[in-house]
Amino acid sequence: MATTHLRACDVPEVRQGLLQWADDNVVRGQRGSGAIQVNGFTDPFLMQSAVRGAEQFFVNDRMTWLARTTGEELPVCAFDADDLPDPIGFLLWSDDPSAHTQTLGRPRAVLWCRAGMALRVLVLDDAGPYRRTLEELGGRADPTWARQVRGSLAGDLAIGFGATIPLNTETEWDEVKHTWAVDKHGRPAKDRYGVGADRVNDINEDQLRIIRTLLGTLLLIRQPADARRALWQADQVRPDAAARKRLRRAGAEHPDAPVRYITLRQSIRPASDDDRGARDTAGRIYRHQWFVRPHRRTYPDHDDPTGYSRKWVGPYLVTPEGCEDAPILGRERVVSVLRRGG
Repeated sequence: MATTHLRACDVPEVRQGLLQWADDNVVRGQRGSGAIQVNGFTDPFLMQSAVRGAEQFFVNDRMTWLARTTGEELPVCAFDADDLPDPIGFLLWSDDPSAHTQTLGRPRAVLWCRAGMALRVLVLDDAGPYRRTLEELGGRADPTWARQVRGSLAGDLAIGFGATIPLNTETEWDEVKHTWAVDKHGRPAKDRYGVGADRVNDINEDQLRIIRTLLGTLLLIRQPADARRALWQADQVRPDAAARKRLRRAGAEHPDAPVRYITLRQSIRPASDDDRGARDTAGRIYRHQWFVRPHRRTYPDHDDPTGYSRKWVGPYLVTPEGCEDAPILGRERVVSVLRRGG
């Protein structure tokens, strides 16, 4: 199965491959042969439990593109507990969540797990580029590098990097990189593959873009109180009969578990001779909707020692009454995506 052509109904099999890797990793630890530890998921049992219990999500190309665009413009890193669609989730993007200018693998999926007021995140790559590179190099591959790469392959995915991010806290983006870029003593993390300090810094920037896209994705799929403001729509997709049979053969506990398929909400361009509009109380006439980008706002909070808390507002659509099918105004990059296919 090529991860670059995955469908929503393929997600359970991809997750099953990751679960098999996690099961094997637990056994390696129990045998004393060295379980692979990932930042944020240093306990193999925690990773195994997270993969097994995760809700499944698939984000299509256009939604991924908008999440990347949104993430690039977020002023701070602020993952709020209320914005998580589920405490544990496995999400697969159908398009690249970052430019990945320096990373060998193509970032493709993410596993998250809430632990108290922290969010543990594991980013997973498309295994294809790693497998092809190993095959091309053959006996010329550095033995240490080849052993590390083979140990990271989890079916259609490859273990990328992990991060632990505080919840309900605003963090500067540069500080987020320290989660994986420095060790517990504050020194630059070990260059495992010997690529040099400049290349390591480029990789760290690539990885930060993925975290930005993850936050942008979670904000976009958060359901506003007023459903008319939603930028997304979700359907439940299940594996087909052949996939369910393969999952049962692989030992999957719930071979028919649904996947939440996240797509962009479509707007319908009205006919050119349609002069309908919507009036507000001031007598203004609206013939469009508009996009509000995400921003932080302070709210009273009796449960917080300071008496207030800051939360994300947006992104969302402003849809005056009677304009549900009107065109969407705003930044042209967003408008062109929202209208495409409408």
